Amino acid sequence: MKMQALKQRVWKIWSKLNSFRGELVAVPQSYVAEIKSFGDRRYKKTWVKALARLQAIYLHRNCLDAWMLITENFNFTPDRWDYEFRYEILDEFLQYSDGLELIKTGLEQIFTSTDFTADEQQETSRNGFFELLAGREGQHRGLSLSVGSIRQLAGTNTAA
Repeated sequence: MKMQALKQRVWKIWSKLNSFRGELVAVPQSYVAEIKSFGDRRYKKTWVKALARLQAIYLHRNCLDAWMLITENFNFTPDRWDYEFRYEILDEFLQYSDGLELIKTGLEQIFTSTDFTADEQQETSRNGFFELLAGREGQHRGLSLSVGSIRQLAGTNTAA
């Protein structure tokens, strides 16, 4: 994603987080100060950090169903706008004390629910979420996250 598009995406997420009933409740100066807290605004890495943090905040605040995190929010596929930032978003989400627990709960709901057919469970185990974990295996700070350990948390040994 080019820098201008990245800045626009960060603004859009920040605006959603700071709006009530469609009206922006924070002043734009707050936006500038918040982005500066991630680093120098001239560098793309600053905007990537801001995007990842703000998207993680948005996902956490709007998490109504844990299984949606797996089937929709963390089902990163190459056609999604946030695909190139998937690792950063997951890392930021896992900074929440209940982040891993929400993921575990979502997986348990999917793999133990009678509402999901065996085919749907198999499809879920092949979705972008497990690909995301496979790409991060052994790389997460302080947490041992692997496809196998997540499947074990979920109580399934379904092969991806």
